[in-house]
Amino acid sequence: MLAWAQDLGLVAGVFEEKRLVAMRLGEFAGLTVPGASAGDLELTAQWAAFICLVDDRFDRSWVDVHPEEVASLFNRLLKVLTGSGTAGSGSGMEQALDDLWRRTAPRMSTQWRERFVADYRDFALATCEEAAGRTNQIRPGLSDYVLRRRRTITALPMADILECTADATWPVLSAGEDIVDALRLAAADVAGWTNDLVSAEDDLREDRDNLLTVLGRERGCSLPSAREQVIGMRSDRVRQFHALAASLTATAAPGIERDGVRRYVAALGSFVAATLHWLDVTHRFDARWSPGHPGPCD
Repeated sequence: MLAWAQDLGLVAGVFEEKRLVAMRLGEFAGLTVPGASAGDLELTAQWAAFICLVDDRFDRSWVDVHPEEVASLFNRLLKVLTGSGTAGSGSGMEQALDDLWRRTAPRMSTQWRERFVADYRDFALATCEEAAGRTNQIRPGLSDYVLRRRRTITALPMADILECTADATWPVLSAGEDIVDALRLAAADVAGWTNDLVSAEDDLREDRDNLLTVLGRERGCSLPSAREQVIGMRSDRVRQFHALAASLTATAAPGIERDGVRRYVAALGSFVAATLHWLDVTHRFDARWSPGHPGPCD
């Protein structure tokens, strides 16, 4: 994975190379798609690296980033996904996305490609909204933060990728589509809230909004109290995820339909479990990675 990121210019120098290794994304991929081929394990890890590095380049450069720069970069990335960009040109992020897309999209249906682009476009829009809010010093309320966090965590695009690498496509159902949507949102919330629990100290250093600080500000409580409340919220959301998974499986008709649902539910379940474990062991948020970061639009 490191060689791939180096070849495409996704990592900028030794600092980012070491940080990428410290993220342990190979371990994350192994837990997320445990039965996948070596090629699909590699593809999963590379998509995770791209998603993390794009996200972290913004998070660690807020003092240098203007909303229009964020919008410009995402416009270029979305052109890669829609085929309106120029192949082989652009930044390392554009070249990495082009490589990933060329190895993923042809394997999937037109419907899947449209859904992935829509999910990534919504992530881009939410990130631009977040950048504008920070520039204008607008502090979100708790409900607004929760809604935006499920969009900025990039869990839904990653869930789309798992349809490919875990061979678990969106199930075709005679009923229950709303439960599939609810299951995906629950997975995104678990990922986002767990990320915020792990990154709280890092976010405080960088003066970024975090679920703990937003909740503490709104409820007038200390950071330790906010942490306990978020842990409770996360536990409730995990239980809701498993209840939705059981309900979805029960809704599916016996036979091929239920088999497809089970594969999809198992893939999302592995993603949630892997995320909970990985965020506990990754060194992505260590203080040593804070100084000397490059700009997001290099």
